[in-house]
Amino acid sequence: MDEAPEPLNIASVSTEEIGREMSNFAETPFYYGKKPIRYHSVESFYQMLTEPDEKVRRTIAKMPAKEAKRAGKSQTTEAKFEGKTYVLGSPEHHALIQDAIRAKLEQHPDLARRFVATRPRPIVHITPGQDSKRFPGEVFCRFLTELREELWGIL
Repeated sequence: MDEAPEPLNIASVSTEEIGREMSNFAETPFYYGKKPIRYHSVESFYQMLTEPDEKVRRTIAKMPAKEAKRAGKSQTTEAKFEGKTYVLGSPEHHALIQDAIRAKLEQHPDLARRFVATRPRPIVHITPGQDSKRFPGEVFCRFLTELREELWGIL
C-alpha cells in the first residue's frame, strides 16, 4: 500500500525552500493590475488592499512583507482596487488575491515549475500566528492547489 505524500507547508516558516518561496511573505516582486504596479510580495499586495489612503497604498506596495504587514493595520472592511470595491474577506476579494498569486507565478516561471513539481502533495498552511479571518488558510491552500493544477496543465 502506498503511503500518502507528505504535506507541503506553504508558509514563511516552512522547513522547505519551496514552501517559503510560495508564501505570501516571499520576496518575489511582481507586477499586477490594468496599469501594472510593482508589488514587493503578495503580502505587500494583500496589505495594500487594507489601506484606504492612496499615498499609503503606494508605499505599502513597495515594502517587504513583514514591514507591509505592520503598516497595513487599517480596520476598514472594504478595499478599492482599479475602480471596484471589494468587501475584505469576500469571495471576490479572495479571487483578487488568487489572481495576484497567479501573476507572481507567471512572472517567476522557475518558481512555478518547482511548485508544480510538488504535485500531488497536499498543501497546508501551518504558521505560529493566528489564521487570517479575511483570507483563511483553508482558502489559501485551496487556491494554491487550484493554481498548481492549472499550471500543471500548461508547464
